[in-house]
Amino acid sequence: PGDRRSDCYAKMRPVALAFKNYKINPFTERGGGELMLIHQCTNCGKLSPNRIAGDDNEYQILCILKESIHLNQTLVNQLKKLGLILIVSNNKEEALVSLFGIQPNH
Repeated sequence: PGDRRSDCYAKMRPVALAFKNYKINPFTERGGGELMLIHQCTNCGKLSPNRIAGDDNEYQILCILKESIHLNQTLVNQLKKLGLILIVSNNKEEALVSLFGIQPNH
């Protein structure tokens, strides 16, 4: 479905994963925050962050994570303006820990 708050009501597509309220834990020195799934309107380009739900498809989330790491700079800048920290190579592990509760094997 489209974004009900948008004027165009076009379909939204998932484009990235990002952290909201990102902070570094002083004890573990790992970062984290609320993991958000970012959708983009296929018509007007509006970005809409949404919480990841327990019934979201894990495989699809991992595919979006892969896309998120290679997102174009324009979208990266738009996410920063929304106060979100894009998941990239250097915080990918933190996202995986947030998603699955375990550290991935290297």
